[in-house]
Parts: sequence; structure tokens; C-alpha cells
Amino acid sequence: MVKLQPLEFIDCLIDSPDFRENLNKHEKELEKTSQQIKRIIKEIKDLLAAAKSLSRAQRTLSKSLKEFNFECIGSTQTDDEQVIADSLKQFSKLISAIEEERDNMFSQEQFLIPTCTINNFRCSSTVPMIK
Repeated sequence: MVKLQPLEFIDCLIDSPDFRENLNKHEKELEKTSQQIKRIIKEIKDLLAAAKSLSRAQRTLSKSLKEFNFECIGSTQTDDEQVIADSLKQFSKLISAIEEERDNMFSQEQFLIPTCTINNFRCSSTVPMIK
């Protein structure tokens, strides 16, 4: 953590070399912070895109498991075949329930607030650099 000296208004009026150096340190720290915020926003967006891709893959797997059937040899399925088919259908239901909850999580406005708040903060706190 960088420890910056406070910028005092009276020093601004004097406009000394020390004030300019201190101001330059503040500007560099603000730029560094801005870059970190941009990186975090990008990582959040990438994470959300990956989560949506995972959700699509999970739904595809769930559908395949639900539709899975053994071809019968003879007139009926064996007990083992029935247990396997039922287990796959149950697993399909579990995956579907997880994906429904994921949809609920993504649809919540509060989930997206951190990104919006960071963007608003960044936009509203832009300070012109003095050179």
C-alpha cells in the first residue's frame, strides 16, 4: 500500500516543486487504481461469460441424461438397466435444478450492482491530470 502525502490547498496556491511531485504521485496512484478497476471489471465480465457457457453445457448434459435409454434385449429392461436409467434421470433433474438456481442468481439485479457501481465511481471521479 502506497502512503501518499495529503494534498493541501495552500500548497496548491504556492505551486512548489514539492507540491508538483506530490501531485504527480497522486496522479500515478489514481491511474494505477483505475487500471486495477478496469482489470477487475473485465475479469467479472469474463467470469459471467464463462458461467453462461458452463450453464449451456450443463443443460445439454442434463438433456442427454434425461433422454438416455437402454435398448431392450427381450421384452423388458433388466433391474440394473432400470436402476441406471433412473439414476441418470435423477442426476439430470439435479443438474436442471442447479441451472435454474444459477439463472435466478444471474437475474438478480443485486448481482450486477458491483460492476455498475465501480463503473459509475470511475466515471464520476475522473480527475483531470495537471502537467
